[in-house]
Amino acid sequence: MKRLAAAEIVIVFAAITIYIWRWQYVYPDVPIYTLAFIIASFFVHRDSLQLLGMGSRGLVSTLRCTWQPTVAAAAGLILLCWITGSWVHVNLTQASLNGFGRYFAWCLFQQFGLQSFFSNRLAEFAGNPNRAAWLSAAIFAAFHLPNPVLIPVTFFGGYFLARLFLRERNILPLAFAQALIGILLSVALPANWHHGLRVGPGYYRR
Repeated sequence: MKRLAAAEIVIVFAAITIYIWRWQYVYPDVPIYTLAFIIASFFVHRDSLQLLGMGSRGLVSTLRCTWQPTVAAAAGLILLCWITGSWVHVNLTQASLNGFGRYFAWCLFQQFGLQSFFSNRLAEFAGNPNRAAWLSAAIFAAFHLPNPVLIPVTFFGGYFLARLFLRERNILPLAFAQALIGILLSVALPANWHHGLRVGPGYYRR
């Protein structure tokens, strides 16, 4: 199964990377086929919902492990917002709350793909959770090229999230942590640094 896991990792990584850089403008349905491939992989490997990080199991333990570093990182970014004065541009309206909800859903989908698929297959291939977490982090960072803000954040943050997932098995708190830090990053840092958190060719769009 190691060879199968390696082949699946390469196929999905290539599909997502090529889609980000080329196919999104020509073949917009590629994500649907990629998602179907991932779901088929779950059945082939007979992954349980617990292994995929879904459900209530591991929720409390994952929350216990994530809340302190998440609060610390959020506090640092909020302090930076206060120092730079960027906080004055934030309006807590119903529209902004809806925007956070949509972003959280997007982060949940990312964690589903990153952890439920990549981290699980990498753990199967590498045979070592720590090595699998670093590889998963590298893949996560590669998907955020060429954004100079998101690459280091997704690499080191991706390692922490993957390592925690492989131990506790719940993606919900991981997605919330990603969404909160991502939103605060977009506010705390100048837009000409992160370009609206865009990746791929979209990063160069003004």
